[in-house]
Amino acid sequence: MEIILASQSPRRKEILKNMGLKFKVCPSRINEDMGARFSVAKLKNLAIKKAKQVAKKFKKGLVIGADTVVVLKGKIYGKPKNIKDAKRILGDLSGTTQFVWTAVAMFDIETGKSKVKAQSSKVKMKKLSPKDIDRLAAKNLDKAGAYAVQEDDEFIEKIEGSFTNVVGFPMETIKEMFGKLDIKVH
Repeated sequence: MEIILASQSPRRKEILKNMGLKFKVCPSRINEDMGARFSVAKLKNLAIKKAKQVAKKFKKGLVIGADTVVVLKGKIYGKPKNIKDAKRILGDLSGTTQFVWTAVAMFDIETGKSKVKAQSSKVKMKKLSPKDIDRLAAKNLDKAGAYAVQEDDEFIEKIEGSFTNVVGFPMETIKEMFGKLDIKVH
């Protein structure tokens, strides 16, 4: 079965490659705004919308859509709008324990069937200096919460749960979903 990734994220592409999968990339182009307050249902809905939007461009295959957000006290921190927004986000997250949520949706174009799962990981961030905030904000405008755990791990004190979930694509969840579809992965 052909696999289509509805994302241009280099991290998601790398995770699928590391699982030994061949796939096409066709990023979704939908509004990712879920409002200010978090709910698992809204996150899952966004992931499936991404997969279904991309599925319209193909006759067959399995489309994988995903969305990742950082949540602190029920408030969503997605991708920053600009550097000023990134600095505000990092200021809010500095020294806190937040949750990183990722929803993964798989949509089979031929059958019209879909599966979607959400997973969370708990992340404790160190207290950031103004200099740290400036540096992180300048390089992480395309990442939820304005940080990349795989690149900025010196600012992370502790992760409880899946590291790849915090990266934005929970390998364990993907393997489980593929297993139910009888797709072999490493």
